[in-house]
Amino acid sequence: MADEANPSAPDNSARETSPTEKGLADLLIESFRLYRAHARPILLICALAFVPASLAKSCAMSAILAPRVAAASASGMVDLARAAEASRQTLAEAYARNADADTIARLTAENQRRLTQMSEEVARVAGNVPGRFTLWVLGVLATLLSALAFAIAVPLASGALTIAVADRLGGGKAGWMESWMLLLGRLRKLLAAVIPAAGLIAIGLVLWVIPGLAVAFFFALVAQVAVIEDLGGAAALRRSVQLVGADWLRMALLLAVLGALTWAARLLADLVVPDAHIFMTELLGDLLTLAVLPLPLIAGALLYFDLRKRRDGFDDEALRATLEKLRA
Repeated sequence: MADEANPSAPDNSARETSPTEKGLADLLIESFRLYRAHARPILLICALAFVPASLAKSCAMSAILAPRVAAASASGMVDLARAAEASRQTLAEAYARNADADTIARLTAENQRRLTQMSEEVARVAGNVPGRFTLWVLGVLATLLSALAFAIAVPLASGALTIAVADRLGGGKAGWMESWMLLLGRLRKLLAAVIPAAGLIAIGLVLWVIPGLAVAFFFALVAQVAVIEDLGGAAALRRSVQLVGADWLRMALLLAVLGALTWAARLLADLVVPDAHIFMTELLGDLLTLAVLPLPLIAGALLYFDLRKRRDGFDDEALRATLEKLRA
């Protein structure tokens, strides 16, 4: 719980007596405490935005990336061809040495098995391997789709979760449904900021990744700005850039944690599900991401409230007034 500001003290005195800036470890510890205490409603809040987006994305990614899997299978035929050639050479050497009949029969059967495997693989991928340019276009489309889905679903979940965190900090007990119902009052303004931001992030990720990461970094607080400050569109984007720029180090560290958790979830999904099963790999990766996603999102809300309290004097009373306005 944040300390109550002294309402009778002047602004300068309030800043001097306010708590020191919370470090990333403090934010994550408090986030974990909130997550553990309210795991069910928090997961439901995130799942309502994340799961539908994940299902749609997984279906589309499976269709888009199927030719790339076929191309990977075609490249694997090289190994089969090499194995078949090695088997043929071994059989030829056995004939040259006048090997016994049992050895000749065993090597002949092995060579025939290798040739059969290669023939079956050729028949399976014949006519399904696109050219290099087509594979590149499919890769771009897959990146755009994944980035758009993630860049829209996460801010929506973050907006509803910000309301839930604000309610919990004020001693409330708002559930997942109430948090989403309150978000509906700001949904138009939130989408007016999130959709163009998602488009810029997706395009930036296609253009050598770094521009997309930079855009995502500066727009990281768009959801909190739209929900708490009732700003939308370009105004919300500018306000997010302003706040992130004022506290870039903590935000960068927090986004690094989010990236590490997402990467770990994807890696585990790749280990559990074979690459050929694109739909299940994508879906499992998203579900594992969903399990850890609330932690950095809660920390982002707490960072926003801490930053607003230190910069703007946005105390607990102002937070309660904002929640009452949302409920009105």
